Amino acid sequence: KWDAVVVGAGHNGLTAAAYLAKSGLKVAVLERRHVIGGAAVTEELIPGFKFSRCSYLQSLLRPCIVR
Repeated sequence: KWDAVVVGAGHNGLTAAAYLAKSGLKVAVLERRHVIGGAAVTEELIPGFKFSRCSYLQSLLRPCIVR
């Protein structure tokens, strides 16, 4: 039924799925959460406060990568 299955609907999973579909393959994208976007989403982690999950991940990068 599917030519390719992408596990995870984060930025990279959606990008991979788009390229695969553009090449003519039938693609299924599986995501365990109720939202897509992975770290690129904004969520209310503390009642009344919304955070970008990506901003936290960027803080984990080594300084030489950020430069």
